[in-house]
Amino acid sequence: MRIEQLHYLIAVSRHKSITAAAKEIHVSQQNLSVALRNLEEEFGVELLVRSPRGVTLTPEGELFLAKAREIVAKIDELYAAFSKEKPAKKVLKGRLLIDAVPYMTMPDVLVSFQQLHPQVSLTLRENSPPRIVRNVAQGLSHLGIIIRTFEEPGLVKFIHDLGLHYDSLIEDRVFVCAGRKSPLKHKHVISLLELLQQRLIVWGVLYDWILEILTRHEDPAKLQIQRSDNVQIYKKMIEEGLAVGFVTGIGLEKELIFKKGEVKAIAIEQHNRISIALVYPPLDTLSEAARELIAYLKIATQDYRS
Repeated sequence: MRIEQLHYLIAVSRHKSITAAAKEIHVSQQNLSVALRNLEEEFGVELLVRSPRGVTLTPEGELFLAKAREIVAKIDELYAAFSKEKPAKKVLKGRLLIDAVPYMTMPDVLVSFQQLHPQVSLTLRENSPPRIVRNVAQGLSHLGIIIRTFEEPGLVKFIHDLGLHYDSLIEDRVFVCAGRKSPLKHKHVISLLELLQQRLIVWGVLYDWILEILTRHEDPAKLQIQRSDNVQIYKKMIEEGLAVGFVTGIGLEKELIFKKGEVKAIAIEQHNRISIALVYPPLDTLSEAARELIAYLKIATQDYRS
């Protein structure tokens, strides 16, 4: 058995198609099919049901897939733990595209990585969590930094079903942010019911995602929510008390407007816990620079953890 055979099986289970899986992992359909046939023969078990409509896993294949993912995850852990210990370490070079939720890029951590590896070019692109997961799964970005609310219990399984890894970096909370002219300025805690009655403003790329979460608790027609793609307008609306926004604990520590007292953070009763996490493909499919960045983020973000 070869490790790439396990990756082939994971890709086929994700796409339910030999053709699509072969295209994703850049091998010929024939080589992929032969590799999977050899895997079945080696273990004496039928893993796949092949038909003109596509490919599905047999019950034995489902069990085999679960074990395959465990093995691949352990190998990824070895890469993360020991790849930088190679005696003849090369100077890291390359370009990395990172999709991240706004304010979740932890710029001080990324700047430190850039200083350690000046020949690695980092490009940051803001996106919503669903779009980030899709981009990483489709190979449109090397890794993603997402927010997962605890109202999305199925998200981790969905990410794993796409053949991606999910590593929680930080457990955090979401706060409401209100300006000094806001009627909420004297509040320290706000209920979800009261929050849903306020005029809300959401930063551009997060609008659809936050709207989808809020409509689980309120009729969309009753929500007063607007989107802003202009950071000055977004902050001004909040500062002038014309709307309230959202901020994470990390954002609270980093944003100057909170330190100056121009905007106040208000705790939300319940429904406020989030996880900030890394999403990335199997490490052996990534460049050395990408693997090093993932390992660095896991270590460096320990300073953010309570």
